[in-house]
Amino acid sequence: MKKLRRVLYKVSLEITNSIAFYPTLIAVGFLLFSFLVMSVEYESFILDFKEDIRILLVHGVDNARLILGTAVGSIISLMVFSFSMVMVVLNRASSTLSPRVIPGLITNKAHQVVLGVYLGTIIYSLILTINIQSPDAKYRIPALGILFSMIFVISCLGLFVYFIHSISRSIQVDNILDSIYRQTEEQMELAEVEDETKELPDTENWYTLYTKRAGYLKQMKEDSLLKICKKHDIKVEVMEQSGFFMVKGFPFLKISKEINEELEEDIRSCFIFYAEEHVTDHYLFGFKQISEIAVKALSPGINDPGTAIKAIDLLSILYIRKMRLKEREYLGDSDGNPVIMVQSVTLEELLYFNLTPIREYGKMDATVMLNILESLKNLAYADREHLVHQEVLEKYVKSMVESCRKHIHNDLDVESLNKMIDKINNLLSDGYHVQHIDG
Repeated sequence: MKKLRRVLYKVSLEITNSIAFYPTLIAVGFLLFSFLVMSVEYESFILDFKEDIRILLVHGVDNARLILGTAVGSIISLMVFSFSMVMVVLNRASSTLSPRVIPGLITNKAHQVVLGVYLGTIIYSLILTINIQSPDAKYRIPALGILFSMIFVISCLGLFVYFIHSISRSIQVDNILDSIYRQTEEQMELAEVEDETKELPDTENWYTLYTKRAGYLKQMKEDSLLKICKKHDIKVEVMEQSGFFMVKGFPFLKISKEINEELEEDIRSCFIFYAEEHVTDHYLFGFKQISEIAVKALSPGINDPGTAIKAIDLLSILYIRKMRLKEREYLGDSDGNPVIMVQSVTLEELLYFNLTPIREYGKMDATVMLNILESLKNLAYADREHLVHQEVLEKYVKSMVESCRKHIHNDLDVESLNKMIDKINNLLSDGYHVQHIDG
């Protein structure tokens, strides 16, 4: 049963992240609304109301069929064109930015709502078409329903104009970068906690639980896991950070005591593994997507250093936010005592996994390397009071300088880079120093 619930939960995540989720819900809503309209269309109070707005209603059967047929055909054309535009955006994003940004574009709620209204209008109009009665019927035309259909069609035209405007903005790399940056910042804010002062238990001799399948550790159902820990008087350590990939048979949990298979399955059901990388799952994916856009921009096929420089600037802001971020180390019980120990990604790991690829692809471009050094200078400035990350910053500045020393030899470029190194040295504390490119 627990396994079934875990499978159903995963399927529900896949459905809600699908491009068809909101359009389907909206279409069902239009279908139900059509049934409601048809059920009250010929009620006495509706008939009186229709007499009052007689000038707005359709009175001929042929006109009614013509209007509904035109509505269905027109909206189908708009929907086909809109879906084609979505496919163009996804194809362009995949080829020029990064395949990792596609899930975020697919789940754009505004676009899904537009497509849902298109689909719902078509279904609504078709339902009305089959309810036009024969000439000898007492009530032949669902006139009020057709009025609603015309309103929906006019609304679709307005939504189509909005859709074209929105899709043209969505395809712009600056807007995609800004969107990923904002979502990443929001996830970092959600991850921040107050100071935690409780001493963590020693987990060295705890029972180890291994993964049964490969995938990214995306979510942990915290409330459910806390209830299990309280019920069975156990403590749990999550050995890897959310967002990291684990192969089958990899140790990912430690339990304070040995447990039976049923309890083990209950604990596993609290963790969700799947392959897609949504920024809304963990801020780690936001860093990764911005970095990959920069790397793609520096590839010979794209050759867009300006985009790479903007991506580096956004990463530097997020790095500074990470330096000041106080993340939780555990989840506590009602008394605040540690029950579930969790891991958080370090600044050094983020620097390595996201700046290193940019350095490798941009090592021949002096402006890109200068911008990377400037971002590290900004990090050193942000750390000037607490001096917590001096060693890490010195290490990565030296790494960038080493690449510059091997690949950049123009005197003017070297002079500019050395000036930036001087600025960094002025911000680093005593005992930390980086040599010039020319030695």
